[in-house]
Amino acid sequence: MSLQFLFLLFIQLLISFSAASQSNQTIQNYIPAFENANHPQIAYWFFTKDQFDETRYKNKIDSISAFSKYTYVFLTPRNGVNSYDSKTMHPVYDNVVKYAHAKGIRIGLQLGGPVDAVPLKNTSRLIQEGEIKLDNNGKGSFTSVAKHARFMNLLLKSELYSVYAFKKSADGFYIPGSLTDITSKVQKTEATNSVAVSVDLGEAMKGYTVYILTQHYYNYWSNYSPQAVGNLTSILKTYSDIPFDGVGLDEYCNLPIVPSWLLKAGDVFRERPYSLPMDSVFKANTGLNLKQTFFDMRYAPTGKLGIRAKAINNYMSVMRSGTIEMEKEIYRAGKLYFGKNTFIGFHDTHHNTLDGDEIWHTGLNWWNIKRDYGQTDEDTPTPTQMGIGFSYPMNAIYNMYYNKNLDKIWTKALTDLRYGIRTHYHAINDVQSWGVSIEHPLAQAQINKVENCARLLNNFNPSFPKIKLLVLFGMESLTNWYPDTLSRNAYDLKGKLKIEEKAMQLWNAGYLNALVPTDEITDGRLSIGANGKPVLQGHEFDAIVFLYPQYARKSTTKFIQEYIKKGGKLIVEGDCTSDFNGNDITEEWKKILSKSVATSFSLDAIAKLGIKKNELQNGVLTEDNTYVFTDVKSIQDNALASFTFTDNGTVFSGNYKGLAAIKIDSKNNVEKLAATGFSSLQKNGNTIFAMNKPADVFIEVKNNQVYIKIAGNENETQIITNKILDKQK
Repeated sequence: MSLQFLFLLFIQLLISFSAASQSNQTIQNYIPAFENANHPQIAYWFFTKDQFDETRYKNKIDSISAFSKYTYVFLTPRNGVNSYDSKTMHPVYDNVVKYAHAKGIRIGLQLGGPVDAVPLKNTSRLIQEGEIKLDNNGKGSFTSVAKHARFMNLLLKSELYSVYAFKKSADGFYIPGSLTDITSKVQKTEATNSVAVSVDLGEAMKGYTVYILTQHYYNYWSNYSPQAVGNLTSILKTYSDIPFDGVGLDEYCNLPIVPSWLLKAGDVFRERPYSLPMDSVFKANTGLNLKQTFFDMRYAPTGKLGIRAKAINNYMSVMRSGTIEMEKEIYRAGKLYFGKNTFIGFHDTHHNTLDGDEIWHTGLNWWNIKRDYGQTDEDTPTPTQMGIGFSYPMNAIYNMYYNKNLDKIWTKALTDLRYGIRTHYHAINDVQSWGVSIEHPLAQAQINKVENCARLLNNFNPSFPKIKLLVLFGMESLTNWYPDTLSRNAYDLKGKLKIEEKAMQLWNAGYLNALVPTDEITDGRLSIGANGKPVLQGHEFDAIVFLYPQYARKSTTKFIQEYIKKGGKLIVEGDCTSDFNGNDITEEWKKILSKSVATSFSLDAIAKLGIKKNELQNGVLTEDNTYVFTDVKSIQDNALASFTFTDNGTVFSGNYKGLAAIKIDSKNNVEKLAATGFSSLQKNGNTIFAMNKPADVFIEVKNNQVYIKIAGNENETQIITNKILDKQK
């Protein structure tokens, strides 16, 4: 027997032993399809009166169960369905939930405020204003007509609120000592929709300026009212014997005002929301008198700019808190009545702009409402979504989405998965034609492809993207235009800041970032870690871009001072000369600016922060060292896409359709992989795993064992290469 033959025999035995060893270390399991895990797959169901019919709702649930991948469906009352009519709705909801549970579908309930007669003491009101100059006889008149509520049919009555007279020294200023309250001295005529005021103070008051405030009552609950919160508690308790799996408020608002698309050209919103319960909250929170504050927001003694700044800041702060107690209660009572695992929804992004009517509706509390998951809707910019997601405990965020174009729905939903964003689809039975009715067979087929990707990602369950740049914006600066009259926009905000646009400019340049307001400093969620880096809910950042610090609270200035003192990298855009209470803090901020990397926003300045750009093609690295890739074209064309990345000097590449997630351990080995339409994986050019045909695959390495799940038939879908445990160079 020749030496050459013995050598070849030895090599063959070695290969066979290696293959057998690898096989013994692999536990392989074939399944029909992947089930969901960790995060629900959610759809909205427009629940209309025709759905009360047993056959109709059962058919709908049967269809959802058989043909979709949704695991959670939220009922949202539409077209006259009133959840507060529990006598009618309790048996209906009870039957729907029981049947859905029998079919493996979880059911949630979306609530709003009750549509009923609101006691006057609890009504929401709008304060309107007017200014006149008295003639040479000390006379003048003014009529205030109710306006700018979105639903004027809710108007109940109009009344005079207060009237002041003073000598004006300049626009927005009066001569000290000249101010007097003349409310009791004017003649008034009050109608349902208007208040007419006639002033006759005599020649001694000629040339005086008169400032008139009127209040207009609307049949809409004041969210500051304990009774409003009690309404929500009561209805949740009424339904507590039904095993709902989730409850939620969707875009829960203060009194709706006219949105931008209904605001007439050249018109401006200068009204201020008000109610008696708000008055009490304002006094308790600020120690200030709200009636005086309304005046101080518009006028100050000559040269006393700080008075107006303080008044505006305090009013806007309390106004913004209007919906917070309601949002807290849906969380508290939802968990109390339906269990600790109850899903609490939804987003309070209303019209999705920082500088429009949104603030008057929801208070711009996108980052602040009580939830387990961050939640947004529609086309909220990704940096904003990342900031919101990072502000909550869970490692995923939900975006409610609808569109009349199916391609926009599924392509956005797939791309969003890359960043940890799951889609809450809107809506089944879309009778209001907001977008595609998502149970339509064509829509369902396409959405299922995306939600199959979501299932693989949910099983993998990675962290959020590894984002090291925090974009912090001054909420106080946004909500107070004073004294820059040129920046005062149609909704009484500082309208030229373009905060989200700047964050998106960074994102599109490769600088992934999370956008958050200074609120998160105020409430303590954003802090400085022991290593001097900013930390938000456990997410650590390497640098801060601070957009517009004007009117910074004491806590914000202290936070930035501490950050700079510990060597923090900072870019500041915008001046800061006054604090929240109108005090001069110019010198404090000069010191901060002197230690900043740059004092204006630009991409060139950002480059000096040392933040790495995301250069992965169609991918992102997460905080737990997982690489997540999505590819729209691979779904469109049913063709393989490729990914490649370098981790600690080792090059990994592979092929997939739709989504791929791969985690690498500290020794440059595969720890976990999940992919749809997965074909192969290479390490430094060597194939370490391959299928005979693309398949949905989940791989996990634990204790030197490779656990593999494959969706498919083992006679048709097979592994042709498995060297996951081999030591590749």
